[in-house]
Amino acid sequence: MTSRPAHAPDVDVPASRAALAKAWVAPRLHLLVPVAVYLLLVLFGITTSSIGVSSLRQDPQHPTGIQVLPASSVRSDEYNTESPLWLGRIATGTGDANNPLSVSPDFFAQLPDGPVSAVVFFEGSLLSLGPWLPDAMLFAAKWWLPTLLLALGVPVWFRRVTGSLRWGYLCAFLIFFSPASAWWSWRPVNTLGFVFAACATGLWALEELERGRRVPGVLGILAAGILLARFPSYYQPLAIIVGFPPVLATVAFLLTRPGRWRPKLLGVGALALSAALWTGALLLEALPALSAGLHTVYPGARSESGAADSLGHVFGATNLAWLVNTGTGPSTNATEISTSFTVLFVVLAVLLAAQPWRGTRSGGAAFWTVAGIGAFWLTWCTVSWSHFGDYLPLIRWVPSGRASNAVGFIAVIAFCMFMTQWRRPARPVVALVAAVAAGWVSAYAGSTLQQQYLPNLVTRQVWAAALITAAVVALLVWHPRKLSTIVVTVLVAAISVAFANPVLVGLGDLRDSATAKKMLAAGAAARHDGTLWASDSQAVDALFLATGTPALSSRQQIGPATAEWQLLDPGGAHSGAWNRGGTYIEFAWTDATQLSINNPTADVVVVSASPCTVKKDIPALGYVVSSSPLAAPCLTKVDQLQWSGVEYTVYRAQ
Repeated sequence: MTSRPAHAPDVDVPASRAALAKAWVAPRLHLLVPVAVYLLLVLFGITTSSIGVSSLRQDPQHPTGIQVLPASSVRSDEYNTESPLWLGRIATGTGDANNPLSVSPDFFAQLPDGPVSAVVFFEGSLLSLGPWLPDAMLFAAKWWLPTLLLALGVPVWFRRVTGSLRWGYLCAFLIFFSPASAWWSWRPVNTLGFVFAACATGLWALEELERGRRVPGVLGILAAGILLARFPSYYQPLAIIVGFPPVLATVAFLLTRPGRWRPKLLGVGALALSAALWTGALLLEALPALSAGLHTVYPGARSESGAADSLGHVFGATNLAWLVNTGTGPSTNATEISTSFTVLFVVLAVLLAAQPWRGTRSGGAAFWTVAGIGAFWLTWCTVSWSHFGDYLPLIRWVPSGRASNAVGFIAVIAFCMFMTQWRRPARPVVALVAAVAAGWVSAYAGSTLQQQYLPNLVTRQVWAAALITAAVVALLVWHPRKLSTIVVTVLVAAISVAFANPVLVGLGDLRDSATAKKMLAAGAAARHDGTLWASDSQAVDALFLATGTPALSSRQQIGPATAEWQLLDPGGAHSGAWNRGGTYIEFAWTDATQLSINNPTADVVVVSASPCTVKKDIPALGYVVSSSPLAAPCLTKVDQLQWSGVEYTVYRAQ
């Protein structure tokens, strides 16, 4: 036996580990907790996707898997297009199942289609791990990544710009729990998550360079550029509104910081160069698809100007907690009417009248940048700009209704930034005025919604929403330093959208049903043989997408492949009907030898023809799926396909 040297100190191993954990873990809890939650959601394959909607079930009466709360049927662009595209990429590992009538949808779906997009859409590249990792895990990883980046980026950005981590947390929660997030399948979160993460990473990178740490600094600048390159790729009307405020506020913050101009300009220039190079390379790679989209009749040629939208629509978010039960009138739907907390602009105006900005000069520059952009977008949806707005680049692509949907996110950011330096006055007058103003605006907006869009919204619900809004605002203004204030505010916001989306474990019938498994095999065979499928059902088309089955009937996300369409429409006589983006390509099977193409709504193209006519024009058509019996001479019945509770017939086209 050997004895420890006399000079060796006594070491309490558990105590030293606890001290290490306290020294390393505690300062990073704001990063570790969101990552841990993200990993748990991915591990169990949990999402809030609506792919469990009844139309995407083999037998809606006996669905597979676990789903809590019903799917949001209004979100068809999510469950019929976006999510099936992701699942299709998991099934194939590549983009070789795309509809030949359409240019590649990968850019808008944020899926890789070349070496640059493989880096920028890095989580999309991971979907190719489908043969080795469970599909539900990969899908959940992509689904929640923007939320993870929001949870990491917003608080970190707030701490660096305003000095407050707490109000950054509240900002992130209010963005996530806004009705316009919940009813838009978190599309605003996608843009804001990547943009805030990019800005926070850029600020950190410049700090590292200032400390002389070149390697992490340069890598951080490259990472910030990659994250910012996501900006133009996701539903542009919303991205244009919510994406620029954090970016321009970050620039304003960097340029107004204390210090010499040369390093400040170099820092901003480095970040701008990184973002420009990655974005430019990505756009150049996707140029053929983007060019097709820009030259479409809809929405490429669309130009909008600012207009007076309903004030109920602009400020009505606080009344939308009842939307699940009340529904909407025939003139709109839950997605179109959903907004964020624009009422916070009213509260902010009251606070600014009572107290000027008292924070740092650089924080003030960032705040006024966000507030100024918010004021512009507020006019875009409340004041007529006549034809002047048609001449504003990018902005003219944003309808006033979309500004109503999204301007509240800017209100949330500006309000939380201002509250980081708010000093509560000695008397509660300001809190009372802000609360009454917010409550009155909420009640007025709710009453307007009641008359125009939500006829089933009853008066007591309008009053309840107004009183709750006033109480929460009073609490925020009068007790801004209490943690309980943040908790109560988050709970109220969360409850208001708690029933808007389902909680889905796994991928439902799109993977676990017998029909989906059959189509996974059929899709692999079709890709190998170079054959195409076509159906007369959007639900079956979504199944095609999700299983990687090449099909003529599917969503034309960006624009048409003109040469392929002209096989059906020589000379392009019907190009006004098919030269569209964001469009469903549907087939209506007939006995007529003549093919017709029409456009019943802006986002639907219907090709009416005999399957034999389509087969003659596009010889690769191998299988036709129909909801009713067909007797065309080129068809041979080969199978039955149960989907959406309907028995479809599968024909071989020869």
